[in-house]
Amino acid sequence: MSVHPTLSFDTEVQRAVYEYVERHGAVTADELARSIRLESEPAHSKPARSRSYTEPICPPMDSLESCLEALQTQGYLTESGGKYRVALSTTPITVELEDGTVTIRAAREEDRRGVIETMREVAAEGTYIVAENVATQLEGDSALVRANEDRSRVVFVAVFEPETDTDDETDDETPFATDDASVVGWLHLDANELPSLSHTAELTVGIAPDLRQHGIGSRLLEYGLEWADSAGYRKVYQNVPATNEGAIEFLEANGWQREGEHKAQYRIDDAFVDEIMLATWP
Repeated sequence: MSVHPTLSFDTEVQRAVYEYVERHGAVTADELARSIRLESEPAHSKPARSRSYTEPICPPMDSLESCLEALQTQGYLTESGGKYRVALSTTPITVELEDGTVTIRAAREEDRRGVIETMREVAAEGTYIVAENVATQLEGDSALVRANEDRSRVVFVAVFEPETDTDDETDDETPFATDDASVVGWLHLDANELPSLSHTAELTVGIAPDLRQHGIGSRLLEYGLEWADSAGYRKVYQNVPATNEGAIEFLEANGWQREGEHKAQYRIDDAFVDEIMLATWP
């Protein structure tokens, strides 16, 4: 149960390329050509009585190009903007607002800063402890999306693009009124690949305060859960402090159920706060 349920490669070049892209998030073909190394027997003779040994070599360019084509055909990688990334089989959707459009789609490596900033903005409200922890993890990891034999981590984003003002006038009250699209929401799914837990994934989701009450959070949640279902996850869960009444109300309104609580799990502003465990079955 993961982004790619099984990782099976025809050649060692394919494995090396996929693992490099998966670790680094988004890379060009030139970077792959400079970085991929395979272990191979050296052309020169080995010294007498020496042990068998190998040396790293670069795969030939035609082999690398063929490998990239195969990995795209097999659904492991996708290419956009000249960079190769781990493939997620999703189709973006849009939510129309009065002052712009929100697009919900799979996150790209270039979204990392916007995702972390939005997580921190939501966590700053003081009731979303897990979001702050996830932001810290994303800062320290080498790639936003991970899909290997040990774990799967998928991120979806809500990106706001303001409506173009033909009169070149700016409404100061328009949230995120910039010339560039901005990440205003995220949904994060993290799964451990242990067989006993491989049917479950932990979810965090949040929308920047200025873009709430427009139905974006519900659409983002639905989008992420549809992907989780298609990827084979049977249970999605989230634990939040009891003081995060907004998140609890939001999840329950979207069909989530309370499974229990951990007494005094958090200490917030010198007060002990219970943790509420919620879950849904996509």
